[in-house]
Amino acid sequence: MSYSITELAKLTGISTRTLRFYDKTGLLIACRNPKNNYRYYDKAEVDQLQKIMFLRLFNLPLAQIKKIMQSSTAIQYQALKQQRQKIIAEKNRLTALIDNLDQTLTSMKGKTPMNMSDQEKFIAFKTQKINDNEKMYGKEIHTKYGNDLIDTSKQKVYALSKKEFDYLEQITKQILVQLKPLVGTTDFQQPAAKQLFTLHKEYLLMMWPSQLYSSTPHKNSATMYACDERFKKYYEEGTGKKGATQTLKDIIDYYA
Repeated sequence: MSYSITELAKLTGISTRTLRFYDKTGLLIACRNPKNNYRYYDKAEVDQLQKIMFLRLFNLPLAQIKKIMQSSTAIQYQALKQQRQKIIAEKNRLTALIDNLDQTLTSMKGKTPMNMSDQEKFIAFKTQKINDNEKMYGKEIHTKYGNDLIDTSKQKVYALSKKEFDYLEQITKQILVQLKPLVGTTDFQQPAAKQLFTLHKEYLLMMWPSQLYSSTPHKNSATMYACDERFKKYYEEGTGKKGATQTLKDIIDYYA
């Protein structure tokens, strides 16, 4: 069955504007009616769009999706398989949140006491923290440090007490607070700069296995911040200032 661009937009929930953009950039090239040059989509394009929509989950960049879609079937299969693993992880996180909340609501009604341990009460939130970290670091940390150390780091986060987890969240926010007035500075000897470095080091020590931390990986993480648009966006939006990521990198390079 063939679909016009309007029909495909209605079927998929994707706007016609987006479909035109996909066509223009070569991500999903529409067929053309030779009589009127109108766009239409056959089964092959519909199937391709379904793959694209799966790959778009979890904010995979369009340039990377296009590269995958232009690769072999085997590469496409592996990419979609990785997305499946992410979807399952998200499903498990949401299931844990629902179960957690249901027990809390039941307890509030006085029907049965909550039988969750303090660790179980916050496991879903810790999973979200790990997932966020994976989105930020992704393939880079697995390539640099290996799966074993990364898995150990995840277990360390899971083992954090409620108090420790709350403190980790406070550190994350405080890094942005302390970075904001320092953006653009070259005076790295000032106490505020050293305090920011110490705070960032404390953050890493709470997230990483102790054997992973040293001056070199700390500097490597800062370099990754400065070279990755995801980190630039995070620190610039968090501080409201351009150049925030570079300032953080410079301070870490100075003290690490």
